[in-house]
Amino acid sequence: MSSGDRFAPVAASQPPSSDSPSKPALGPLIRLYNRAPSELPSHSAIPPGNDAATISAYAAEVLTEAEAFMTSYIPANFKTKNKDKSSPPATAPVELLSHEIDAKSIPGAGVVAETWFARTSIHENASKTGTATWAEADAGLRKDHSVHEMEYTPDVKDAHLVLNWSEELAQVNGEVGGWKDVQAEVREMVHHIPPPLNNRVFTVMVVTALRKDERQFLVVQMPVEGKGLPGTKYFQQPKITPGQYVSIERGELVSEGEWKWQMGTASDAGGNLPMWAQKMGVPGAVVKDVGLFMDWTAKRRGGNA
Repeated sequence: MSSGDRFAPVAASQPPSSDSPSKPALGPLIRLYNRAPSELPSHSAIPPGNDAATISAYAAEVLTEAEAFMTSYIPANFKTKNKDKSSPPATAPVELLSHEIDAKSIPGAGVVAETWFARTSIHENASKTGTATWAEADAGLRKDHSVHEMEYTPDVKDAHLVLNWSEELAQVNGEVGGWKDVQAEVREMVHHIPPPLNNRVFTVMVVTALRKDERQFLVVQMPVEGKGLPGTKYFQQPKITPGQYVSIERGELVSEGEWKWQMGTASDAGGNLPMWAQKMGVPGAVVKDVGLFMDWTAKRRGGNA
């Protein structure tokens, strides 16, 4: 998830979906609602007594839910908007998809629909212009995800670290289930939006992991309430409006010669930005990210990023 003009209607849901077997169930965590600090995994900086899960248990649930959404829910529910979008300098075509998750599929009082946009692209596993190797994809998209997103996306102005669970995850050697190098942190992502609108700050819980066979990675971002959260820098700053987004990125080495990159996101920029304008801006921004990453990777490869 990147550029500041990509924001879709807000939704708030926590309970699992009651979708039929033909429509895989939605999970409770990767939803477009601000989770309170008390809903985060246990952390020394967060007041005790909230019955919070351990970071290992939390990350395991998030990763299971994210993988199911990308591999089962999207294929069963999303509709293709365009199969051959281009995103220069990336050489691979980008498939753009979308889906409305209606309120009936998200049990709970006062919920509204989530509007999701997604993309899929398959890239040559090569160190050359317009593409990237699988190792470069993992190093650029999963490792230090938020910092790298700021580096390759012009509209992202900061990726302030609020909290991390590195010490807790080190106790299990960063391993959760079939995943390794599991990382979890909260970041404030600051996005520039052209005047007269205010810039936006998106406070997100970020969970990243690599499959133990090193053929798949996940990056999950979920919105967090800034109020009462220790370590924030931009929450309640003048002329910065809080927004929300939820996103999942999945990389997969499909063969020795190709790797797949999937991304899905739902969002709400908040403030006075009309919903119709947010919906119009999302698809182009989602596709543009592919080219931005490939351009950044080429510069990094040449020592210029």
